[in-house]
Amino acid sequence: MPRKPTPEGEALEILREALDLGLEQAGRAAGVSGKVISNLEQGWQTLSRGRLEEILASLGLPPRAADMAGAFRRWVRASVSRPGDDPVDEDDRRAVRAAGEIGLDAAEAALPAVVRQTRAARIRRDRRRASNRWAILSRLSPKARREMIEDAEDYQTWAMCELLCNESVLAAADSASEAVALAELAVLAARLSPGKPARRARLEGWAMAHLGNAQRVSNDLDAADLAFGRSEELWKAGAEDDFLPLSEGRLLDLKASLRREQRRFPESIVLLDQALQASPEAAGRILLNKAATWEQMGEVEQAVETLRRARPHVEENGDERDLFGLLFNLTVSVIHLGEAAEAEALLREVWGLAARLGLQLHHLRTRWLGARVDSLLCRIEEAVVALEQVRGDFLTLEHPYDAGLAGLDLSLLYLKQGRTAEVMGLAGWLEKVFRCLRIDREALASLLLFCDAARREQATVESARRAIGILEAARS
Repeated sequence: MPRKPTPEGEALEILREALDLGLEQAGRAAGVSGKVISNLEQGWQTLSRGRLEEILASLGLPPRAADMAGAFRRWVRASVSRPGDDPVDEDDRRAVRAAGEIGLDAAEAALPAVVRQTRAARIRRDRRRASNRWAILSRLSPKARREMIEDAEDYQTWAMCELLCNESVLAAADSASEAVALAELAVLAARLSPGKPARRARLEGWAMAHLGNAQRVSNDLDAADLAFGRSEELWKAGAEDDFLPLSEGRLLDLKASLRREQRRFPESIVLLDQALQASPEAAGRILLNKAATWEQMGEVEQAVETLRRARPHVEENGDERDLFGLLFNLTVSVIHLGEAAEAEALLREVWGLAARLGLQLHHLRTRWLGARVDSLLCRIEEAVVALEQVRGDFLTLEHPYDAGLAGLDLSLLYLKQGRTAEVMGLAGWLEKVFRCLRIDREALASLLLFCDAARREQATVESARRAIGILEAARS
């Protein structure tokens, strides 16, 4: 049976590795074979403190390096070691080399920072490996994905769970079912991940919150509520483990979206304020969520103020897609406030971003936004021409909410001009669009009442505005 390495043997191993020396290289420097060095490190041969200092001297290290190596090893084991980790990696080596150069006292004082740096490097490594695995997993069928995570340890990691959660959030914009499937895989990866029970609980709590978010997008609010409840229990159960680089602010942000969907607006605002405190680095995303909540509450001025607060954070992050969304929503809110000059100025910025992003849907939505600005500036004919075009294009791209809003905007303009016959002609088309939407019965009934009134040429400007408000709330 292997013998347990002595402290002296461990010190020799870590310092040899820190100097990037192989067994034979170290043996030649010390005047012995590589096999002897290996035996001394592993405890097969006795290594006294005096002999260790002689070997270290042959490697160009001072005697105090032995003490520093032992202290470093204890810190690393206590703070960042996990099942499956290599005993020493390049980050450890660099840290020991740096510590050895500044002396034992300074090295021990620097050890907490060394540990943080090593932990950050390992987190980056884990995420890189998960990204490489996702390149394979993403091409598989749903069944094969599940089998891969069940059978392969490389896919049963915290970083894979985190990546699947992120992919679930991205998928939610296009496919609620795909978002749920990815979140369920994240839960599975969390449950199979190695390490302490507290760490697994923490990780599963993270994944359950993302499953709840996907269920919210699927309009299964009861299931989402249960998932978030379970997420909180698991997250608290893993509170003693602080290795995972997962912020509670993200969970609060996601839960706030559920509360908004449940029309529990005050709770949503409170959760978002807590999320900002927990994750100030994510202020841009959280403030965007908060602005959407204010908008649904009918507090347009609060929404505008929050979007303006969010802008520098979003710009700092450098993601032009997020900035496009912010400026688009800000323009919509400014239009509601009747601020024509600011709306026109913002529209120019939105057009610039749409051109740089080069995406068809962004371009189409910007044309629709431009029609709203034209309407605000009383350029009615320009607005009508744009809306007649974009309503059909939205439907072709399978975006019925946008198509419905464009159709209602067009109806509003027609009604302002007294063109009730054109509104009657739109009624049947609008009804088909509305019946495609995943909205609650009450909202659908209200929209269908507008269509019925339009057929009888009894729709009014006010009824069109009410219908637009109902659909905007349902879309959000």
